[in-house]
Amino acid sequence: MEFPLLNLPSLAYEKVLLNFEVADLVDFSLLSSRCHRIVRSIRFPFTGVYVGVTEHSNMIRFFLDNRQKLYPQEFGITKCDELFMWTSQHISSDELKYVFEKVQISKYLILDLQLADDFECEFVQFSMDKLKIKRPFWITNETFLAMDCVQIQLKDNGNLPIREFVSKWLSSRNTRFEWLKMEWNTHINWNEGFKTMQWNPAIRGRNFRIDSLTRLDCTEGIDFLRDDGLLATVVERNDRIYFVVWHKRFQPEADRLFSV
Repeated sequence: MEFPLLNLPSLAYEKVLLNFEVADLVDFSLLSSRCHRIVRSIRFPFTGVYVGVTEHSNMIRFFLDNRQKLYPQEFGITKCDELFMWTSQHISSDELKYVFEKVQISKYLILDLQLADDFECEFVQFSMDKLKIKRPFWITNETFLAMDCVQIQLKDNGNLPIREFVSKWLSSRNTRFEWLKMEWNTHINWNEGFKTMQWNPAIRGRNFRIDSLTRLDCTEGIDFLRDDGLLATVVERNDRIYFVVWHKRFQPEADRLFSV
């Protein structure tokens, strides 16, 4: 049965729209400027979805609530530059596996999700520029060692094989990787099985630039020199471990930044 939705009183059409699926709401908001204003004025039980399209990138951010189907799979997304996903409620394994298997992300992936403690995931190939994951307990050793990202940040991670990660980089010709940051509370004897060096201020600087705001003091770090001349450093500090590569050995611009 059809009826003129916009002729209803505001409280009535709000009740109707609150039962729409997200994809239908998006379509409705595009019908006219009035429809757009109506959708913006209603407080839906999800925080929102932000889609940014510029000359240089396509960005999609999902602020999730399981009371609405606000997931990449719902929109049929298969490719984007940046994908940020947050949720305070459990997300189904099917939705997350869709992101891993179907969505090609080129620049930045952030995952801050509530997952069931028994969630498991087989091999995933992460190859975007920047990767940030909170509670990556489900990441297998194979997935971790195969990460082909420029910057990697893991929080509340399990006991992942950081020694093997460093060893693999040393035996590779990877010139893309810049740094890895992860939580770690067990001291590693890097002199065992590796050819290491102490900091020499004539070879590299003291501070490594993490981002536009922060730097890492590497004076107490352990250095590794790869066969092709690339220098890397491991720093263990405050229950965290950093593995950084000095593509630029002296970074005076980092001296003015905040120390991590």
